Amino acid sequence: MLSEYPAQSSVLEQLRKETALFAALGFSLLAACYAALRLGWEAKYAALWLILPSLAVVYQLTILLYNLPANVRLGETQPLPNLGWGNRLTLLRGFLAAGVMGFLLLPRPEGWLAWLPGILYTLSCAADFFDGYAARMTNHATRLGEVLDMSFDGIGVLAASLLAVQYGQAPAWYVLVGLARYLFLGGLWLRKRLDKPIYELPPSLSRRIFAGLQMGFLAILLWPLFSPPGTHIAAALFGLPLLFGFGRDWLYVSGVLKQRQPRKRPGEALRNWALTALRGLILALNLSLLIAWSGKLSNVSLPLIALGVLNGLAVALIVFGVLPRVAAGFALGFLGFYQMLSPLTASQIVLAVAYTIILYAGSGALSLWTPEDYLYRHRAGERYVQRG
Repeated sequence: MLSEYPAQSSVLEQLRKETALFAALGFSLLAACYAALRLGWEAKYAALWLILPSLAVVYQLTILLYNLPANVRLGETQPLPNLGWGNRLTLLRGFLAAGVMGFLLLPRPEGWLAWLPGILYTLSCAADFFDGYAARMTNHATRLGEVLDMSFDGIGVLAASLLAVQYGQAPAWYVLVGLARYLFLGGLWLRKRLDKPIYELPPSLSRRIFAGLQMGFLAILLWPLFSPPGTHIAAALFGLPLLFGFGRDWLYVSGVLKQRQPRKRPGEALRNWALTALRGLILALNLSLLIAWSGKLSNVSLPLIALGVLNGLAVALIVFGVLPRVAAGFALGFLGFYQMLSPLTASQIVLAVAYTIILYAGSGALSLWTPEDYLYRHRAGERYVQRG
């Protein structure tokens, strides 16, 4: 009986040819970015920018070549004959993240070039969403994709967090956010060398949520829109939960915490009502701020009035539980704009914490419409794969 698949050597040769095409694409993108930088930056800075991205692309292509035999669906052994759209988008994401690395150790560009680091990382984050979706929709989810995804996530977060600290958008300790994954992997390597046991990590929905929100926050942090101290407060609100998650996971793999049998949590109802109460607190604090401002409308500038109206719409959505996580993200952004015009009050700092909790944990009971919760609990395209 003839084999259903081409010989493995032939398949790997096809994959190597596709890798060569992506190598050409990667370096072409770097050349295009270099040409754009030459238009608005000093020639020496544009040339220095090329160094780190070129090294990063070489590193990414090396990972790809080494792991080509893993271009296999789970449960199968024969490599697929092409990378698939999921892996192609992941490679594009890696090239974009490499471009972000080029700005490290160089002066912050000005004018329209100041937007470039944020644009590159934002496009990288967008590709991170769509690569998994494309892989699952085309039934091309592979072990290679998992390797590339984890490797390129680490590169992107490290580059963006270092750049945010370099630009003064985040405090120095925020570098730990970019280093956390590498410190975790280094710790695992050290435990193996010392012949110490490594325990299995329990499944956790929060890992993907923390990572996804952190990447989105980093993208916004690199835009030349917001400034300290607001960005430093936001860095703590987004960075500390991620670091806490890595610390908790380390306690699991080192055996300090023991994995429990999955069971229905009796505190789930209490948690939901606590989140509902938090929405009430958000309403109360915003009403108190509105009352405080109502007597000063003649002295309030037009930009502040516009921010107040938009913030009121976001607060209304949060209170009624309509797209609450999305609305909480916008409400945080409005606070970021506000603090550029006037220092945040204690009530507004409490609101920033409350909005972040809603963003991470949801809006609880008595919510009217929360479609974004599905993406928090499932990967994009998962439903299609299950039905298929």
